[in-house]
Amino acid sequence: MTTTAPAETAWPEGVIARYLTVGGATVDLTEESAYYIPTPPTQTRAQCSGCGDRETKEWGFNILAHENGRPQPDEFDEGGRYTTPRLRRWAQRHAEKCRAMPKPTT
Repeated sequence: MTTTAPAETAWPEGVIARYLTVGGATVDLTEESAYYIPTPPTQTRAQCSGCGDRETKEWGFNILAHENGRPQPDEFDEGGRYTTPRLRRWAQRHAEKCRAMPKPTT
């Protein structure tokens, strides 16, 4: 019995990690700006291309600050240092159980 690796395709622009689900879809991680104007990344996002489930976490920049009326995370999170690994774990757990298949391209 021979096994073959899945065909490699280029990742979409901005994807920093990709997880393959049980059903063959992908969960992509991106680091992006939470604002509509071009700024450095301020959040990490994970999204499943099969079922559409997603998780987004904003990076915290000030331990006790409230920014725009929203409390910041408990720890200083410069450059997604804590948030991105959390989203990687979420994406891995999701990929291990999601049975949604990728949507057809045609």
